[in-house]
Amino acid sequence: MMKLINDLWFKRRDIVSDGFDESLDYISKIIPLKTHKIPTGTKCWTWIVPEKWTVKDAYIDDLNGKRILDLKNHPLHVVSYSLPIDKVVSKEELLKHLHTDKERPNAIPFEFKYYQRNWGFCIEDSKLKEFTKDKYKVFIDSGFEKGNLKVGDYTIKGKTDKTIVLVAHLCHPAQVNDDLTGVAVLVDVAKEMQKALRQAQDRNNYYTYKFLLVPETIGSIAYLSQNEDIIPKLECGIFLEMLGNDNTHSLQLTRQGGTRLDRIARYVMKRKLKNFKEGPFRTIVGNDEMVFNGPGVNIPMISISRFPYPEYHTSDDNPDIISEQKLEESKNLILEILKIIDQDYFPKRQFKGPIFLSGYDLWVDWRENLELNQSLEKIMLTLEGDKTVFDIAEELNMDFNDVLSFVSKLKEANLIK
Repeated sequence: MMKLINDLWFKRRDIVSDGFDESLDYISKIIPLKTHKIPTGTKCWTWIVPEKWTVKDAYIDDLNGKRILDLKNHPLHVVSYSLPIDKVVSKEELLKHLHTDKERPNAIPFEFKYYQRNWGFCIEDSKLKEFTKDKYKVFIDSGFEKGNLKVGDYTIKGKTDKTIVLVAHLCHPAQVNDDLTGVAVLVDVAKEMQKALRQAQDRNNYYTYKFLLVPETIGSIAYLSQNEDIIPKLECGIFLEMLGNDNTHSLQLTRQGGTRLDRIARYVMKRKLKNFKEGPFRTIVGNDEMVFNGPGVNIPMISISRFPYPEYHTSDDNPDIISEQKLEESKNLILEILKIIDQDYFPKRQFKGPIFLSGYDLWVDWRENLELNQSLEKIMLTLEGDKTVFDIAEELNMDFNDVLSFVSKLKEANLIK
């Protein structure tokens, strides 16, 4: 995961750009992506796919030739989707087009003008004092042209076409936690599931899993608007972002709240983490879950992140604030949530009275698993076909895998169906 991040983080991954396309190509060598292409100008519900944007050079010089800002030093020095400019401007005019972050004065902010076009630069707030002249030469060699918005799509087929969708956004040049960490975790989750299915030849996953890499917001809108036939198949989804920094996890619930997905995610976090934050829909961080869980689509989607963090949308959001350990922790959470979703089922008893456990070799030694030993009778009383294995584990505050293992043995003994 860290290799992917280090290889891609400094690319110009604007929403329709060569850098985004190159990053998708890189990932397609790790997992086999199908690439959806939606041309510039395509009407996508109420949105329109913007042009491809390229910037070749940009700088600010004083009239003595001293270079104060140079795009070559950092991709964030130019506002994403900035208009081109080549002229001498007054200091007063220039300052109107300079973006800084006063809370992080030594960092370059990340700014963009995807749909409200203007020209602009981004610079450390601490360097504003260097602008002592009355006039400056400003130069941005950028251009707009027709292109294709691209969405990377990797699908793992299941026994049914009921689909769980996982989404992360690949845009934002020189930003790592937002959201290359989500991308890295998504790709690694896909690899783990792919590997597990190859090894478990006797068991296929029940659900179909779709992994989408998109430009933020417009990518999800473009994909769904051009593939509306997929919407009825989508059961629920997880948006992954900001997963590698040293912060507690945040669980943002679905718009519906209280769904099985909400409950499973909360259950996993309670059992796997020392602490985490939880909030209703759109109260922690806003992103593509608004597209999937928004009007006319209504697919329950949670967001899992480590938001907020102080380096957000600045040049300080770089590989230095990320650790493989945090990425692994996030990945394992996602895998456990998906495992419970996929393996859950409604067990219904085929027996009367308490089960003769020893007679079926089902007794659990309290010295090996005290929790399960003390809960066997409670489990027997819940097998009426109205509760899933997860419902039982949640109700009894037990480990899902322990309950699943025991109930599966009952199934093998034809004591449940």
